[in-house]
Amino acid sequence: MYRTRKLFLLCLVSFQTAIMSGQVDVISPFARYGIGNLELQGTIRTLGMGGVSSGIRSNTTLNFLTPASYSAIDTASFIFDFALDIAGVKLEDNENTYYSSNMNFRHILLGFPIMKGWGFSTGLLPFTNAYYTMVQRSTVDGGSGDDEDIFEQHKGIGGYQKFYMGTAFSPVKYFSAGINMFIVFGEINRYNDFIFLADNNYFNTRKMENQLLNGISYELSGQFMLPLQGNRSVNFGITYAPEYNLKTKYDDIVLRYSNLQSSSLAFDTLYYEQTDTTSILPGTLRGGISFNKFEKFTFAADIEYSAWSQASLPGSYGTYTNALAIHAGAEYIPDKYSNYSFFNRIEYRIGGRYGESYSLYEGVQVKEYGITFGAGIPMRRSRSRASFFVDLSTKGSVEETYFRETRIAVGASLSLYDFWFLKAKYE
Repeated sequence: MYRTRKLFLLCLVSFQTAIMSGQVDVISPFARYGIGNLELQGTIRTLGMGGVSSGIRSNTTLNFLTPASYSAIDTASFIFDFALDIAGVKLEDNENTYYSSNMNFRHILLGFPIMKGWGFSTGLLPFTNAYYTMVQRSTVDGGSGDDEDIFEQHKGIGGYQKFYMGTAFSPVKYFSAGINMFIVFGEINRYNDFIFLADNNYFNTRKMENQLLNGISYELSGQFMLPLQGNRSVNFGITYAPEYNLKTKYDDIVLRYSNLQSSSLAFDTLYYEQTDTTSILPGTLRGGISFNKFEKFTFAADIEYSAWSQASLPGSYGTYTNALAIHAGAEYIPDKYSNYSFFNRIEYRIGGRYGESYSLYEGVQVKEYGITFGAGIPMRRSRSRASFFVDLSTKGSVEETYFRETRIAVGASLSLYDFWFLKAKYE
């Protein structure tokens, strides 16, 4: 238990270091719309299985996407889960290829029981990211004919985070109900520069947008467990998050400046509007099933529907449309308690996913396809484990959206499990 507490403190220090030194340098035109790119949701274990969650229920790992699973946490136990990931992105158009990368924290989670059949969990995780940089050069009518008459740069920074607190209770055997209360918060800044390089008689233009959101909502969840012979079971799960409102502060600024000005602060404001309004994020329904053999294998599948056509956000970016996502995956453990083979104790995972974008890009709903791999490595004489996942995905196409994005993400987590509320006994 003392070693687990030291690892817990080490993870907290690593979390602070990741927040301070994590860098994002991503070229993704799809992040320019709406609230940016939605982050992959789930723990490292479930992400290695394609992102399934509805039927996943465990007494040693947390599953925040399905809060009804918290009631499975063992009495007098404590679970701490901390994760990081790193991703590389290749963006292709008809002529060029661009590479970018980012490293960031994925989540920090805590879970413990209140009493038998009643669990609690809380955590912090990224919700969206809006990091992108796009550059284009063109020629102005009547210009010099040089390809660099006009220089355009479109840049986005920021994103939104989610903090949740949830609980689940099992009122009768084989059924559990849960709820997550969550806060969404953060801001996105977008900069659009139009610079005339060939002629100083032109004024340059900068358009800036700042979008600050925060608000509280909830999601409800239920799981039904059907036991079968031979330590097998089938789990059904469903999670519903209603449409919710976010308090919004939106600034829209248009500036004009000349190349001859010596100070970058010497700008003329052409337009400025500050709006305090309410944004609407959509309701989401997710359901799925898993087939399990205790400490041997799990097969699971989920389907998720989000009513983004009902969403409302300030600003000029984005036409929103309903989105569907499908997840499927499996986990296999050759021999969990093998004394002779380390590889037999490893939890092997594989999965796949399909998703549709919530906004239209050039009038097209972008499709994303991904395949995932993962592994869980248990620690000796402990229920703690280190987990890893690899996600290979592709989004868009050169023919429909002018860009094709290929992404590889690698993530790792340390899930610490201990009995922290038992008194030591001595004879």
